[in-house]
Amino acid sequence: NMEILFTTPRWTLNLILLTLVVRIQLGAASSEIQSLTSLSSTNRTLETDWTLESATVQIPNSDITLTTRLFNGQYPGPTLRLKAGDELQVHFTNQLEDQGRPYVHNEMSAPDETNLHFHGLHVSGELPSDDVTYVIQPGDSFDYVTVLPDNHLGGTHWMHPHRHGSTSLQVGGGAFSLIVVEDEEGFVPDQVKNAKEVLFLAHQLHPEEMQQASQQSSDGLWSMSGGTAIDIDEELVTVNGQLNPTITAHAGEWMRFRILWAAWQENTLDLHFDGCEMKLLAKDGVYIHDFPRSITATRIAQGGRADIMVRCPNASSRYSIQATEQQQVVATIQISDDPPQSSDDLEEWTPTYPEYLTDLRTTSVSEGCACQTELDDDTINGQLFEYDTYLHETYLNAVVEREVFAQGHSYHQHVYPFQLISGFFDNTGYIKEGDWHDTIIGEGVVRYQPNVFTGKVMIHCHILEHEDEGMMTMEYVHPISNDNPGTCSCGARPSVPIALIVGISVGAVVCLMVVGFFVKKKFYSADKN
Repeated sequence: NMEILFTTPRWTLNLILLTLVVRIQLGAASSEIQSLTSLSSTNRTLETDWTLESATVQIPNSDITLTTRLFNGQYPGPTLRLKAGDELQVHFTNQLEDQGRPYVHNEMSAPDETNLHFHGLHVSGELPSDDVTYVIQPGDSFDYVTVLPDNHLGGTHWMHPHRHGSTSLQVGGGAFSLIVVEDEEGFVPDQVKNAKEVLFLAHQLHPEEMQQASQQSSDGLWSMSGGTAIDIDEELVTVNGQLNPTITAHAGEWMRFRILWAAWQENTLDLHFDGCEMKLLAKDGVYIHDFPRSITATRIAQGGRADIMVRCPNASSRYSIQATEQQQVVATIQISDDPPQSSDDLEEWTPTYPEYLTDLRTTSVSEGCACQTELDDDTINGQLFEYDTYLHETYLNAVVEREVFAQGHSYHQHVYPFQLISGFFDNTGYIKEGDWHDTIIGEGVVRYQPNVFTGKVMIHCHILEHEDEGMMTMEYVHPISNDNPGTCSCGARPSVPIALIVGISVGAVVCLMVVGFFVKKKFYSADKN
């Protein structure tokens, strides 16, 4: 019908055409979503051997073959399942061959050097835990040990390499894994507890951008072949390492989708479940305060996560999960022929939050602890990343406020999630005042209270090409004591202790004065002679 064709919005036509292309490649039906290898803790410990290694994988439902860097040779890597109070021990070995491509500061480089980041976990940012300034060379190993606090909230997180200079190449190539912190018994409502769990690991696969990243890094490992029915200039979204997998379900049953957006380039993950109910449960591993929140789409920032309750109504039906930014059907829900299950609407629930997630909306900000953080032109507050510089400094138990300017950038904070106080919000219902995030796009005010871990807190853009090129910095949380109650400072300062700087400066002045005295005396003596 030509009238329908000419009145259909352009993005819808593009989505239809792309869907047709994918359907041609995938055939009449795509394969069932693949289960992921899972490792769970026992006796409060999860100990595992882990590698980053070169591997060649074929993308199911396509003719694409990737040669890339993967965790344990798997795309995605194994899922880690933990509980509050657990100790995570990762015996990590960099099995990549050294291509002799050195690190160049604030440039895409060092493709074979690596490390680990436990993205979203509320854990220490210092060794042997989540310290991303530590570098593991090809052939070397390191034993990561990180302990989750006893009051760590259950939630959805992930793990990925974070070597400055090669983060985008390694994450964009597929090196990532999901981390699930299990809910304590009786914490969530039975409707949530008993829902079918769907692990939905969406990865941003962008062949052309990956080729450019590989070339900029002088990398000879990454390559892709196939993709004859796909425009390699376009961004693709894989789910659990597949193109458009099928998720089977029963009509009327509630499903809990744990969604990860393992992204390294532009574009949020705006998922729309065609014809199905969507109720927001959690974002970035923290439950919302007004569950169940009705939404029509997710708006997940690069590196972000969302837990969504989904219910589809009709038996013998197929429902598309669409990524509107990418104009792609990324997965399909196939409803069985069985009669619809009887399920009640979700009941209202407000979680009991642990101390590190205390509501700060009406709490006074500690004196001197309100600072501005602006992401722009590959810099933060006009400065490129330096290993010896802290942007802002605070202290244990302070109430910290940051006015964030990250329009077009994905602001990510390690160690402590932050609460949205004002700004950022949209008209979809996905983002609201009082929500907790560790990754956000836009402009607004956030607060957090560092009350557990001291040390460095990394801040960066999660468009990882920007991070590799210098859009990263550190904050620092100082311990407190009776003699040192704590102060905050805004603006970049060297990470060398200020007393040492003063001492060196005074020493230098004294030396210059002494040298000047003897030089003057020498010339005075020469004049007399």
